[in-house]
Amino acid sequence: MKPSRSRSLLVISSLFVALSLLYFTLTQNAVVLTHISRISTKTNQAAQRGPLIPRNIWQIYLRPPNANNGFQIDPSKISDAASWLARNPDYSYHLVGDQEASRLLYQHKLSNKKLREFYHGLPNTGMKSDLLRYLILANEGGVYADTDVEAIRPIDTWIPEQYSENAKVVVGIEFDRLDGPNWGQVHEELQFCQWTIAAAPNNPLLLRMVTSVVTRLEKHAKDRNSTVGEVGFSDSDVINLTGPSAWTDVVFEQLRIYQPRLTSVRDLTGLREPTLIGDILILPIDGFGMGQMHSNSTNDGSIPSDALVQHKFHGSWRTSNES
Repeated sequence: MKPSRSRSLLVISSLFVALSLLYFTLTQNAVVLTHISRISTKTNQAAQRGPLIPRNIWQIYLRPPNANNGFQIDPSKISDAASWLARNPDYSYHLVGDQEASRLLYQHKLSNKKLREFYHGLPNTGMKSDLLRYLILANEGGVYADTDVEAIRPIDTWIPEQYSENAKVVVGIEFDRLDGPNWGQVHEELQFCQWTIAAAPNNPLLLRMVTSVVTRLEKHAKDRNSTVGEVGFSDSDVINLTGPSAWTDVVFEQLRIYQPRLTSVRDLTGLREPTLIGDILILPIDGFGMGQMHSNSTNDGSIPSDALVQHKFHGSWRTSNES
């Protein structure tokens, strides 16, 4: 073979190898870029979608009955608010008083003259606070917490990742009978707390709860040949008509819509992990209910890993009943 021909073949061979390497590199880069593009697209979609539960924190402090014109909130009564601000710096914090309550009431999608008159006519501040929290969450969404609730962990960690795209309500257990005795003024088997609730706006559970509260209170007054503004309310009435007992009834009604096989709140006893039914995430007892003397709640002074808040049971709603 002539030297010139050998050199030509060598050049062609080298060129073929170079082109092959270039093709391989380009195709691999294309695969990588496509993969990165897909990841970026998913990330952007998630960012655009944002959290299902808005980054709002709501607390309520209404003027006590018979308070004088110079009434001011005692700062010690809302000292736990600092924990919500410190652990959730990117959230909007709202302390709702009477004027803001009236404004929010007008904005609510169910708002009408009757509902506004109904709210302002309630003689019991605890009942007003109950109804208002449901109205706010139904319309605005976010996290509601009583002023005697301390935030233990950031809200962004409350919903396990596997439920983050589906959970639109977060509820916690206040009482779980398990194999023990019943406690007074609670559901016989299990009760959900409403000292802390997280919800997306326009959720059917909260809308259902607003309607239920109005219906219950009207029936209570009618059965006594009275009006909502004139009838008396006991502590037990607050619990059963607007508070945790009423809340438990309505939560369970909504759960049964999602899971018809549920026959009793007893079916939810002994939860050890967060459980999603429909769009409602149910937390085990320590989630919102640590530090109690029942229900297998951790009460040894430690803070369990799954505790998200701590309720301190100041019970201001009891002293607000002036009827």
